[in-house]
Amino acid sequence: MLVDQATIGAAMKSADKRRHKSPPMKETSEDQAVSDNAYGIAAGELRQFIEQFEQLDAEKKEIAGQQKGVMSEAKARGYNTKAIRMIIALRKRDKDDVAEEEAILEMYKAALGMI
Repeated sequence: MLVDQATIGAAMKSADKRRHKSPPMKETSEDQAVSDNAYGIAAGELRQFIEQFEQLDAEKKEIAGQQKGVMSEAKARGYNTKAIRMIIALRKRDKDDVAEEEAILEMYKAALGMI
């Protein structure tokens, strides 16, 4: 559904008037033109943000598809994809944090007789 900028501007202006509930002021045609132009610009800027976000979302979906393809290929060649994902997650983390977590895990395993 396409809506022209004048309609959007009028709707936004109407919403502003309801929100502020100020007494009505006399508005000249020049005032109206400036106001309509301001809302037209805001609508254009809003449209740009939305379109940019939609483009990034499409790119994200494409990249997710490519990642899925890489994992499918690794699985087809006999690799354990769960282990690959764990390694990827570990590589994102700080080495000191990983070492500390592994040391605690080893200590707990030893305490439970799992080693």
